[in-house]
Amino acid sequence: MAAKYPLTTLDQHPSLTPDLLRQVYEEMCRARCHVERVVQECSKGKIKFAIWGPGEELHGAAQAIAYSEVVNPDAFGISGHYRSAGLLSMWSRLRGYPDFHLDHMRQQLSRATDPWSGGRQMTSHFNDLQLNTLPAQSALGMQLGKAVGYARGLQQRGQQDGVVVSVVGDGTMAESDFHEGVTGASILQVPVLVCVTDNNVAISVKPKDGRGLHDLEAYAKAFDLAFFTADGNDFLEVYTVTKAAAIYCRDQQRPALMWIRNLSRLNGHSNAGDYNFDFDAHDCLLDFGEALVERGILGAGDIVRRNDQTRGDFYKRYDLGEICQRADDYIVGTINQSESEPEPSYDTIYEHIYDPYPAAVEPPAVGRETVISLNGAIRAAMRDILEDNPMTWIYGQDVAERGGVMQATKGLWERFPEQIRDAPINEPLILGTAVGFGLHEGATALPEIQFSDYSLNTLHWLVYMGNLLWTSNGTLRANVITRLPVEPLHGGAVYHSMCMEGFYGAIPGLTIIAPTTSRDFYGLLRSAAEYTGPVVVFESKGLYRMALGEAFPGEPSDPEEVKRLKQAIGMRGLIPDLPKDFRVPLGKAAIRREGKDLTIVTWGRCTLFVKEAIETLSERGVDVEMIDLRTIVPPDMETVLASVRKTGRLLVVHEDRVFSSLGRELQGQVVEAAAQWGEPVVTRVLGQDPVPGIPQNINLEHHITVSPEKVVKAAEETMATKVARGAAPSASGGEKRRAPAVVEPARTRVLWTPNRAFVG
Repeated sequence: MAAKYPLTTLDQHPSLTPDLLRQVYEEMCRARCHVERVVQECSKGKIKFAIWGPGEELHGAAQAIAYSEVVNPDAFGISGHYRSAGLLSMWSRLRGYPDFHLDHMRQQLSRATDPWSGGRQMTSHFNDLQLNTLPAQSALGMQLGKAVGYARGLQQRGQQDGVVVSVVGDGTMAESDFHEGVTGASILQVPVLVCVTDNNVAISVKPKDGRGLHDLEAYAKAFDLAFFTADGNDFLEVYTVTKAAAIYCRDQQRPALMWIRNLSRLNGHSNAGDYNFDFDAHDCLLDFGEALVERGILGAGDIVRRNDQTRGDFYKRYDLGEICQRADDYIVGTINQSESEPEPSYDTIYEHIYDPYPAAVEPPAVGRETVISLNGAIRAAMRDILEDNPMTWIYGQDVAERGGVMQATKGLWERFPEQIRDAPINEPLILGTAVGFGLHEGATALPEIQFSDYSLNTLHWLVYMGNLLWTSNGTLRANVITRLPVEPLHGGAVYHSMCMEGFYGAIPGLTIIAPTTSRDFYGLLRSAAEYTGPVVVFESKGLYRMALGEAFPGEPSDPEEVKRLKQAIGMRGLIPDLPKDFRVPLGKAAIRREGKDLTIVTWGRCTLFVKEAIETLSERGVDVEMIDLRTIVPPDMETVLASVRKTGRLLVVHEDRVFSSLGRELQGQVVEAAAQWGEPVVTRVLGQDPVPGIPQNINLEHHITVSPEKVVKAAEETMATKVARGAAPSASGGEKRRAPAVVEPARTRVLWTPNRAFVG
């Protein structure tokens, strides 16, 4: 049978040597046999889930060769998707690594030897930055945001010849991520090649139901992207078009869109549906083999051909030929080798949830209050981070010339115009590009979401970056410090007043800090930038312009000098000079006041309410120990538990609603610990009233939110509950003395108010 896509113009491409084309054909056979052997294992029930892309081997191999000829491997990235195995296997082989399919099989069989995730991710979650492979993810479309951010990082690194390819399927064009990625590439003018691989179906949904984008060329033009297209079954066309597109992105440092059309899907989307081989569809492996025979590069006995069988699978109805048989033997060998290798052991599952926090010694108190506002401390920290690390990037709405709506970045853009950029109103784009930027070793991304309420549509990204270290088995890191203004303030209403602890506190791997003093803001931000993982910063909107907490070492004390400094920071946006070696450790709470009767744990704006309440409680004879968590996830339970074991009573005070809150988690951990101690404790959580949101009416807001009066009332209710306890343990850890009289049966008391979500 004559080839439908003959290699007629092959002589015009001298780099496509016979040896290289034989290697291409062998790699295509490996990619195909990998899928078809996995299909067999799925049919036997040995593999529970697999996802694949047979029919795309040819365009992947052609693209890989084109990239290998024109890109700088030190300034290149491929952000692929689950059907990118053909591209990545050929690219890896051209880079000198022959065992992509062995690694892929290890991941398919969830082996500990899987170098991409250690058996933690499902198949096709490719990840090898050494071979230019950016990590794939499950949620479709997120690879675009990563690609844009990674390309931005290449530019900031000084690479003038960088290229990043982002591959998506045609179904992904319906995802908002697609529009976000193209928007970001267009605005930031980064060398991203968006490659749409089009097989005219998304799982089972045809274009008439799944595609609203009908003209990709017009779409590219609308975003000022260069447009390229090629028939995905024509090897030479894909090769030449890809080469031209990559050269354009490389030389112009601008984005382009490439549509690879007319692809076949030969085994369905995955084994979750009908995955019988489609023998009626065009098969690029058969056709390319015939084209190579016609050119005399291969012999008839080398290639895959259809036989006369009318029943059975790929292996029954195809004669493999010598090259594909050799490829199949290799793939069977990868199955056998992977099966012989160990599965991940349970004792490893707690590895790589967090990297160790950087060592930090907090300077002692100086004994007087600071004159530096929180805004001033934030600006100073970010200025020093930007100065220390040129691979730092601040991205967010209005963060540049305006200095942020909260004025937290005021004065920074003028000093660091190449490291600070205003973003469009698109929160997933802001966070997605930050993650991509953060994938560069040593980089720090500092995205700002203008109001935390509008970060809810970034949940995919928060989960992704929180899980990145663990799901990659410690091979990937992204230092992304996401700043979120939080909490109610003066009539912000529902969507400018949210507390985010209940939403984000449960995301594994995130570190969440909520500084409430100027020292803590500066010191924690500096520590966060020296950490290797993601940090989310909750910034209380009501505190930005306040000077809170102890003074920094070296602050002025002369009244006139203090007045001038305050005015300069508050009125002119001065960025104060603070001790550059000042650090506050991540994960460590601060005991703001020692006491023996009641432990109050708090953070955010509530620290002010608690301090005011303590004055009243002290006058009434209640000796409060106040703990400011500072790092609220993971919380410093060692400090909390030591305090509660001393006082026997816990009150958690936060702005969030109580139901499903971080306060409930702290309460639960204390109750469980108390059961182990054999000592009863009284616990209570205080938060805003259990209504759907904060109304705009200021009077209603005041009554719904936490106040000093509510703290006093909750504390007195906690104190009023009697329990029998032994004496507090001595500082040396010696034996406790049992109390002589029992007032009530020894048991833990939980003071609980039913929430609106509770049905009795």
